[in-house]
Amino acid sequence: MRWQIPAGLSCLLPVVLAILVACLIPRHINKALRGGIADEIVWSENSSADTYARYARDDHDSDPVIHSDFYVLNITNLASVKAGCRPELQQLGPYSYRKHTVKHNIWFDNKGRVAFNRDEFYTALSDDAIHLSLDDVVTTVNIPLLGALAKAHSVFGRVVALQLLLEVLAAFHDPNVNGLFMMRTVRELLWGYEDPLLQKLKFIAPGLDTRFQLVPNTTASSLHPSSQDIINTGMSNISNVWNTEIWSNHSSIKSWKPPHVEPVQGSDGVQFRPGLSSGDKVKVWAPEVYKSATLMANTTADLDGVNLLRFRPDPAQAVPNPIYFQTYQGLVNITSPTAAGPEGRAGVPGPPIFLSNAHFCDVDSAVADTVMGLNCTQADHVTFLDVEPMTGITMRAAKRLMMSTQYGPEWRAVEPHVKKTFLPIFWVEEWSQATSDQLSSFKSQVYGTQRASKIVLWVSIGVACCFGLLALVLLTAPWWYKRHSGSDPEAGGGDNGQQEPLLGPGTPNNAAGAD
Repeated sequence: MRWQIPAGLSCLLPVVLAILVACLIPRHINKALRGGIADEIVWSENSSADTYARYARDDHDSDPVIHSDFYVLNITNLASVKAGCRPELQQLGPYSYRKHTVKHNIWFDNKGRVAFNRDEFYTALSDDAIHLSLDDVVTTVNIPLLGALAKAHSVFGRVVALQLLLEVLAAFHDPNVNGLFMMRTVRELLWGYEDPLLQKLKFIAPGLDTRFQLVPNTTASSLHPSSQDIINTGMSNISNVWNTEIWSNHSSIKSWKPPHVEPVQGSDGVQFRPGLSSGDKVKVWAPEVYKSATLMANTTADLDGVNLLRFRPDPAQAVPNPIYFQTYQGLVNITSPTAAGPEGRAGVPGPPIFLSNAHFCDVDSAVADTVMGLNCTQADHVTFLDVEPMTGITMRAAKRLMMSTQYGPEWRAVEPHVKKTFLPIFWVEEWSQATSDQLSSFKSQVYGTQRASKIVLWVSIGVACCFGLLALVLLTAPWWYKRHSGSDPEAGGGDNGQQEPLLGPGTPNNAAGAD
């Protein structure tokens, strides 16, 4: 059995090679995967056509549609409201549109940043499940009138402003205006109209914009605005991928309570840093509220076999905060930055404007209980983002925001009986998800590569185990043979290696026996 030890030693060579393969090849595959992910999520002049198109615009036929569903809240008991009762609200909608975002004048600097102008506009979707008319009439508070009164108050003082308003209203006859309230079509509220009452009030509120619309909208013929965004591409540091540094020419917001200056920072929600895990927090720049918002991954989700982390707003940021003029839980007060602009002085007069979750979800009951007809459900009315953790790409998301205003006894000269009320005007759900082709491509490229890495690892481990076991058997076989046979397998001679007894058969026990 002299051959067994050399054979056993020769079996150790495949074991060593298999261990090296198990250690090096999967690591190389994973490194290549991370490099491929970086190539896909970092936008540069040399990006692939798909990566460039993904960031530059979102209205290609192969790209997921960004749906914008608008819901308008209609007061159904105006006479009772004017008498001091709570508004009973009726939700109208959804009025469904496709949101388009197009970037142009794109240029890259040598610091790993990209600058561009951004255009956002909407086109109606023709396949609405519910056929609604933009000519539906909505009764709501007259927001432009509240804005004009706030501006007049700052110029003339409240008493004079109200007196001037009463004189204007006495001489103004418009069936669409009823005291502090108005009746307008959904089309007018969402996409704008010239307000004849505001034209009459221009003399008491100099510089008043007489056009009112809830949703900013551009068209393909009115592209190329002067405002510019600058985004960190993550070229120098992948953890900073798609972080906003300049928004609409502004690097900070200065219209919050002095001396606070809010830095512009955070993703736009499309792309986050790769390598996320449960419990992580990310920042998004939310231009609607003029500040960044924190999202936290607290659960998981699945989309067609792709594992995702679900991010929701961090509850800690919903608490009242005097820096942001927020006095109620979950109700963001954007009156100051909306009226003054990002660089303006805090306290510039304007209509009271608040943003919150739809249907006042997670909002202080002192606010939510001032109206009737809302029905909060977390699944339908709270923002979420489902992010693929390895790449940081958002695969599915729904942003839900509701805009409200406030009126009350301060306008008793116009409406003597109304109670303090936080009145929702409308809310919008912007939602989108990756297409089936995109999900299939992701699973093939990313999950397929991971499977290949695992196959190499486990095959290498299997090969190492098999040859290691064979080497063990061969190297220990002589020892086992000796142990079970009671002799040295290398020794020869005799029948089966057995020795004859020293005394032959029949020899007396006492070899020197005497008579």
